[in-house]
Amino acid sequence: MKPRPLRSARLDRRIRIERDGPVAHNGYTEAPREPVVLAPRWAEVVPGAGSETIDGEQEQATAPTLFRIRWAAALDPNAPGGINPRDRVRYPAKDSGRLHDVVSAVEIGRREGIEITAVARTDT
Repeated sequence: MKPRPLRSARLDRRIRIERDGPVAHNGYTEAPREPVVLAPRWAEVVPGAGSETIDGEQEQATAPTLFRIRWAAALDPNAPGGINPRDRVRYPAKDSGRLHDVVSAVEIGRREGIEITAVARTDT
């Protein structure tokens, strides 16, 4: 399925793309530092159909979401250091926003945009 072209009117939601900070050794163990904000961006947000699974005695629910943003060299999924599955999206772009784990990121067209597929856990 070919992604539809980006239109400015659809980029009406603010998101934050985050990555874990460098690991710090505190003398006893290695602990990750605060997340680093890679980029706040305007995005088109397309929620997907959620799903529920039962694993053992725990019930887990997930909510997939599609984020479309304008292309940026620093976030290019095909370049080293670009957005990848180790990153996450915070939506809305504030500290109380829900975290979405990035599943995949692909370029739309020729440097027109980036389509990020992410999943949020709804049971937390």
